[in-house]
Amino acid sequence: MAKSLGQLNRDNRRKVQSAVRHVAAEIMNDLAKAGPVWSGRFANSWVADAPGVGKGPNGTYPYTIRDTPKLPDTISAVKRSPKLVIQNTTDYALQAMDIEEGYFRPVGEPKGPVVLEGSRSSGIRGDVTPGEGKARSTAPLDWFNNYVSGGGMEKSLGKGIQIAFARRN
Repeated sequence: MAKSLGQLNRDNRRKVQSAVRHVAAEIMNDLAKAGPVWSGRFANSWVADAPGVGKGPNGTYPYTIRDTPKLPDTISAVKRSPKLVIQNTTDYALQAMDIEEGYFRPVGEPKGPVVLEGSRSSGIRGDVTPGEGKARSTAPLDWFNNYVSGGGMEKSLGKGIQIAFARRN
C-alpha cells in the first residue's frame, strides 16, 4: 500500500532526528576513546542534551542512541538548531580537554594506556615533556581540539548518518 505524502514527510523527519541521535552517540564514543582515561570517570561522563526538549540520559561508554534524548519529529523540531549539545559533566572537563590549566595528582594506576611520561611543563594536562619525572598522560596534548578540527568529528558525522539511514526505522 502506498504511503501518503504527509506520512513520507513524517518518515523523513524521523530519519533526520534518528540521524542526529546516532551522530551524537558516535561523537560521544569517539570523544571517550580519544580523551584521557585515568579512572574512567571522564570517558563515562559525556551527555547529549536537547535544547527545548530536555536533558539526555546519563549513559556510560560505550554510548548508544539510547544515551541520547528522543527528539520529536514535528516540522518545528526538525528545523530547531541546535538539536543536541554534547558536553562532559565532570567538574574538571576543561582541564581534561586541555583548554584550562589544572592541578594533577591522579590516584592509582591509569585504566587507559599511558601515551607520554616525563615532567609536566605547565598546568595543562597533556603538556608532558618526555624524560625524567613522574608525570603521565593518557591522551596526547590537544586531543580535543585535534578531534574537532582534525576531521574526527566529520567522520563521526558521516558514520552516524550512514547508520541511521541504513536502518529500516
